[in-house]
Amino acid sequence: MQPRRVSWFVASTCVVAIASSAALALLFPEVTRSQANVAIGLAGFALLAEGFTYRLPHSGGGSVALIPFIAIVVVCPHWIGVAAVFGVTTAVEVARRRPLIKGVFNTAQATAALALAILTYRVVGGQAAMFDGPLTITIEHAAAVLASALTFVLVNTVAVSGVIAMTEAVPMWHVWRANTLGTLAYYVFAAPFAYLLAWFYVRSGPIAAAFVAVPMLGVRQLYKTTLQLQQTSRELLELMVKAIEARDPYTSGHSRRVADAATIIARGIGLSAREVERVRVAALLHDIGKIDEIYAPILQKEGKLTAEEWAIMKTHPIKGAELVSTLTDLRDIVAPVRHHHEHWNGRGYPDGLSGDSIPLAARIITFADTIDALLTDRPYRRALGEADVRSEFVKNCGTQFDPTICGQVLSPQVWSELFPDPLGERRARVVQPTPSGQRAIATT
Repeated sequence: MQPRRVSWFVASTCVVAIASSAALALLFPEVTRSQANVAIGLAGFALLAEGFTYRLPHSGGGSVALIPFIAIVVVCPHWIGVAAVFGVTTAVEVARRRPLIKGVFNTAQATAALALAILTYRVVGGQAAMFDGPLTITIEHAAAVLASALTFVLVNTVAVSGVIAMTEAVPMWHVWRANTLGTLAYYVFAAPFAYLLAWFYVRSGPIAAAFVAVPMLGVRQLYKTTLQLQQTSRELLELMVKAIEARDPYTSGHSRRVADAATIIARGIGLSAREVERVRVAALLHDIGKIDEIYAPILQKEGKLTAEEWAIMKTHPIKGAELVSTLTDLRDIVAPVRHHHEHWNGRGYPDGLSGDSIPLAARIITFADTIDALLTDRPYRRALGEADVRSEFVKNCGTQFDPTICGQVLSPQVWSELFPDPLGERRARVVQPTPSGQRAIATT
């Protein structure tokens, strides 16, 4: 945790909230009593929605309060709408007895998000909806509603991801992607649903609007269940990997480090978010075959492996692919798990594939696996540093490694993510010795 940076971030968020709210009050000061009443009523719906939060990765949380918040933008795009949201979030934070800095931040980011959403709504051409006729919406008004919703989501998710990233010392983009990408469909759905909620509230009153709000809670439950299943799947995979590595303290954390490096490389070569995630999963499970009992005595042996033992260890990608293939959701990573020890020149194992016949994800994992192997102490050598890793890649580019990916890995942008230490060297990983294979870069 970085308390000073977090404090400055929270203070900056408060400044943005105050400044944007003041600008809104100065630019659009006129508010009618009916607009204020509707804003307060919709704030009540938001307060109810805040009672149905759901957990997100990296200690984040979500709710369906976005829908009544955007409904407030549509009906009351004035400072009173911001005041209503400020009151709701303050009440929620007090009721939950949040620590002061968390409560201040949550209130400030929600206030800033709504104030900026209203300003965006106004700039795009949106006006306070009177709803004095049938349910209709012009293209211009639809664009204003959508723009305000996107602004709210962007400000909210970036602010929350930023403070979580500082607290957990992880890249903000990683937090934002984990917490936001899986709910993008909900955000797209929220804008028209918010407009519908506002129309029913103005035309038919809060009771009729309450019936419209019921599906809102259903959507919340759907996304909560989806996110929980995704999180459970990730945690089960992590548990499986820890069970494998528990046999061999020497490789403790190896699969997770390989997954992190493979993710960086996959993003660096331009894969889509979904493709990057599948590469990460394949990298996390690349050594899952070692859970078979046949490898236990070999993994626990100290000293160099015999030819027979080395031949057995070379079968672990096959065992891993067989295990992964039993799960329907992991069928697409069977090939990467099986072929992560193949070489570009065809001299790898288990099938001797070469060139582009090696799955792309497997080629990426080869780089990540090599990085972690070289940065880790071995019985026959101390851990190497960044310069040594680069030298190995250059020397084996086009033989062990895909030359195109190698060029991307060695590029300043990707390399700086793989080796963020400003001193240019990573510390050796001091662990208990376990079996070594051969001097080849490819690890067992």
